[in-house]
Amino acid sequence: NIGNIAEGDIWSDPLRVYPPPDVLSVEAPEPIRSTFQEGAVCFTARAHVATAIMCRKALEGACALHKVSESNLAKSLEVMKTKGLIDARLFEWADELRLAGNEAVHEVGATVSREDARDMLDFTKAILDYLFSFRDKFERFKERRKKRPKDKP
Repeated sequence: NIGNIAEGDIWSDPLRVYPPPDVLSVEAPEPIRSTFQEGAVCFTARAHVATAIMCRKALEGACALHKVSESNLAKSLEVMKTKGLIDARLFEWADELRLAGNEAVHEVGATVSREDARDMLDFTKAILDYLFSFRDKFERFKERRKKRPKDKP
């Protein structure tokens, strides 16, 4: 409650303490985790333009860590898709995040709504979790399944 006697009760936005909402898997490299976490801190501080910028930066870092460093992020994302590192849906998400991040960086009067910043964090987290956790986990799962004894008919 951030109100006072004159204004009455004024409630701030709720803050989830546990489980932490914006934490990447420990399987993600530290530079990516810290960049994403900084974006989450920006969101908590209501710095939504900064949140958009940090989400874009995290995507750029993810490309670089997968040894994809084209002349710009749009081309890097295309290469990620071509190499099969991300599928068409994740490419679409990443490209929209890139565009929103570009607006935040290059347009002086740019604004980002709270809802858009929240979505940007969620989509960025999903892409990063896929790239640094789920994709590798799935490959390990397939390998284990190949090695298991086959059922007899």
